[in-house]
Amino acid sequence: MSDNPQPSRIETRLYDADGNRTEDESIAVRGEVVELDAEGRVIATHAHDHLSWEVDPISLKGDPGELATRPGHEPS
Repeated sequence: MSDNPQPSRIETRLYDADGNRTEDESIAVRGEVVELDAEGRVIATHAHDHLSWEVDPISLKGDPGELATRPGHEPS
C-alpha cells in the first residue's frame, strides 16, 4: 500500500451504521483496510470492495414472520 521502507502493519477496520468503529461484525456495515506505521499512525487507507455491503432494512428491523410466537392454550 505504501512505498515507505519503514515497518508497517495492515488492519481491517469495521464501522457501524452511525460511522463508529466496532469490533462486532454483526453490526458492521462498512469496512476498510488501513496501513499503519511503526508508531500506529495511519499512512494509507483503502475501502475494500469486498468489505462493503448493504444491509437489508428488514433484516435489521425484522418482520412479523420472524417474531417468536407461542401456541395459545385453551383455559381448562
